[in-house]
Formats: sequence, structure tokens, C-alpha cells
Amino acid sequence: MTERANETEAHVRAVAAAGDPAHANKIAAAALEKGLRHPAFHAARARWLQLNDRHAEALNELKAALALAPRDAGLFAATGISLLNLNRPAKAIAAFDAAILVAPAHAQMHYYKGCAHAAAGDLAAALSSHERAIALQPDHVDALAALAAAAARGGDAARARPFAERALRSAPGHSTAAIALVMCDLHDRDFHRAEKRLSALLSELTTKDQTRALALGLLGDALDGQNRTDAAFEAYAEKNRILEILYKTRFDGEARLLNRVERLIAELQERAVTLPAHAAPAPSPARRHVFLLGFMRSGTTLLQQVFAAHPDVETLEERETFAGLFNAGGADIPERLARLSGEDIDRAREMYWERVRGFGAKPEGTVFLDKQPFNTLNLPLIAMLFPTAKIIFLVRDPRDVVLSCFRRHLEVKPTTFELLTLSGAARFYDRVMQLAEIYRAKLSLDVLECRYEDVVADFENRVRAICGFLEMPWNKAMRDFDRTARARTIRSVSSNQVRRGLYAEGAGQWRRYEKQLAPVFPVLQPWVERFGY
Repeated sequence: MTERANETEAHVRAVAAAGDPAHANKIAAAALEKGLRHPAFHAARARWLQLNDRHAEALNELKAALALAPRDAGLFAATGISLLNLNRPAKAIAAFDAAILVAPAHAQMHYYKGCAHAAAGDLAAALSSHERAIALQPDHVDALAALAAAAARGGDAARARPFAERALRSAPGHSTAAIALVMCDLHDRDFHRAEKRLSALLSELTTKDQTRALALGLLGDALDGQNRTDAAFEAYAEKNRILEILYKTRFDGEARLLNRVERLIAELQERAVTLPAHAAPAPSPARRHVFLLGFMRSGTTLLQQVFAAHPDVETLEERETFAGLFNAGGADIPERLARLSGEDIDRAREMYWERVRGFGAKPEGTVFLDKQPFNTLNLPLIAMLFPTAKIIFLVRDPRDVVLSCFRRHLEVKPTTFELLTLSGAARFYDRVMQLAEIYRAKLSLDVLECRYEDVVADFENRVRAICGFLEMPWNKAMRDFDRTARARTIRSVSSNQVRRGLYAEGAGQWRRYEKQLAPVFPVLQPWVERFGY
């Protein structure tokens, strides 16, 4: 054995014996600086980087490790974990699939894959992966708890409860299992028991992290269910304060979406808007192309599920179909888009449809409905790429919208970071609505505006009117949308409400929080009047 091989082996043994990730990282870094090569060195570096929330750098180390050990299931799993932490669940699923290909009987890999599916919003796939993990290892506490949480999120409290209880029998302090039981209690409207569980859990959760934020949001729901609105609002506010601190460095600053929208409004108010001359109708795989827009928590999930029940309709829910197309997301104005060539536009259309199919939709020959509320920011792209598309613009009482955005536990990203304070949510709502008004006035768009409350109050007549706008027949299956929704994966946080069917108590919730909302009423009042509330 050569001296270099002996030195490499000694370093590997030292890394394995270190136990302490920081110490292992130092040994590994020293070995790599000497030019020694072994996957264990990169794996140790990656582990330390992951523990310090430096996941992009960890991926580089893991890539180097996999180049040396291309069939190491643990390296694939570690790659998936970093991808999950970087909010790239689709790539994480692919990494866990690679790990499972190498180690199909390893329960932990299936558990990780279930977590990635849950992060992607595919609860059915999450349940399947967690079930597989439990079949391989019946006492896998994390998989039991995760399965319970996924079932509870999907509104299946009867399925969730026994798995959560099994997990808690093995690990009495397991927070995911406890939260799953809380969600079951809330589903059963047992608000007192939910509050009691949460009080006990919060006394154990000392770190201000995502888990504590989620528990506080659920506590707000438990208190709201008891009509204790002052305490509920404070719980929601504390939840959001934690999330704001956790995500401030990522989403605050000059590049903040709110700032970009405000600059765009200023630009558009100063100049005339022109569309490119070659923005002409183009062949489409769909018989009718529809965009369902508005603002988050305005009822778009309800309407999407109503149309998803129609046999001639294919829907896609809250996917980023425009991401990266000419820097989409509210940063472009039509004058910049007008400089693009016809080839550029044709390529962008092809990319859009490729993404639609990549997300599992089959638009060919259908009425295809792309539901993504914040595509409101992409109206110039819609007008340019799909000038014959129909647009349904759904509105809801702005006071209910802002309150709901503030209360709900949403995935934090550029669009939702703005909703973590009440003043920020109201201001962002105001600016997005301003931008929508400017676009609707200046662009050639075929828009139907409708109110969520009217759809709930006069369901069949309103939905028939929307069908008329879309030039498609009404179908009686649309009445039973809640039944079909129960068998469908719904990505939105509105999933449980939609599966309940139509109910009127969602309207006017803001009145119960009138005192807390009073500071933002001046910002919202113009829109209250504009939409007729």
C-alpha cells in the first residue's frame, strides 16, 4: 500500500471516529487541502455545511462525493435533504429516487421521499411513500408521524389519528405527531382539546423555528374557534414574527417583490404601453386556454375545483409555468418584451406548454385552466404569448383577503413574505391590485371579473355565467365538486375548506377582527368600494 493510500485511509478513519461534525469537517478539509481524494471527506464537509444551513455549498461537496462513489445511497439522500432545504422538492424527489434505486429496502429513503412529496404539495404521493417506509419498518416513528400529518392536512382525521397515536406511544414528545393530532382536533372542531395540546407542545418548543411557528398558527385557529379573537390574533402575529426573522435575509432588501412592483407601477404610469406587433394568435394544444387570477385567498381554489369536476376541463394548480420566461414575475414591462423576436416568443410558448405537461397536466383538446393567483403579475406575458386566452379575475372582500393571508401558514417565498405583517399584506394587496388595474386598462385582455361571495351565494347561476364566458357547456358534475375534490390532490392551503363544499361563513370574517384590522382600513377602502363591498 502506498504512503498516500495509507494517509488517505488514516484520514478517513479519523473522520469516522470524530463523531463531532465540526471536528470531522476540519479533518476532511485538511485532507482535501493535501490533495487527498475520498467521498468521506466531501461527505463530512457537506454534513457540516448542512448543519450551518449552507445547503448550496453542501450540494457542491455532495456532487464531488458522488463522482467518487456514484452508487452511495446515503450521498443521494443527503443531496435530497439539501435540495429540500433549498425549496427544490422536485429535484429532491429525484435524488431520493436515486437513493431508493440503490437501497430499495431502506425505510428512511422512502420517508425522505414522502417529505419531499409533501413539500411539493402532493399529499397522495407523500402518503404512499410514508406507507412504504412503515411497511419496511413498522416502528419508524418519523414516518408514522409524517403520514399522520399528511393525512390530517388532507382532511382525513380518521386516518391520521391512529398513526399519530402510534408515533406518540414510541416517542411521547414527537412534535410532528402532536401537531397531527392538533389538526385532527381542529378538523373535529374540538378547539379546547386542540388548545390544551398546543399549550403543552409550545412549552416544550423553546427554539423559534418553523415548528414553533406552525404550532402558534394552529393555536390561533384553536382560539379563533372559541371566538377568542384577541388572543388568536396575537398567536398569528407571533407566528409571523418568527417567520419574518427566519426569512428576512433571503427575501428582504432591494430585490424584494413589493419594491419591484412599486417601481413597475411608477414606470407604467409614466408611459404608454405597446405590445409587440407579432403578438398574434398561435396554435395551442388546448381547445380553450384560461387563466384564473386574482390575489391569494380570494377563492381561486374553490373555482378551480369546480371546473376540475367538468369532464372537458383540465386544470393546473399553482405551478410556476412562467418562471424564467423573459424574467417573469412582475419584473418586465411590455416595452422590454416588445424587443423580443418572433422566434423568442415561439420558444417561450413551447417552454410554457412543456412545463404544463411536466407538471402532469394534459391540455390537448381540453379547456385548459391555469390557476395561479400571482400570474396577475404576468399579465403582459399572457397578453403577448396567448392573446386569445380567457382570463377569470376573482375578487373577494379585501378585508377578508388580507386577514386570511395574515392568518394562514403559507409557504414563505417572495410573494408570501409580504404577508407576514398586516401592514405589509395590505400594502402588497393594494399594489398588486393597482398593477392589475393598469394592465387591464392598457393591455388587450379578455377578462371576466367575478366575486367569490356571489359564487357562493348563487352558485349555479354564477358558474353557468362563467361557462358562457368560456364558451363551454355547464355540466351537472360541477355541482358535486366537493365530492371529486376529496379524491384529488389539492396543493393550496384551502384544500380542507374546498372539500367541505360551499359554505357562507367565510364571508365577513374580518368583522370579528375589526379592531386589529382598523390600521389598514384606509389602504383597503378604495378596493372595498371598487369591488362593491
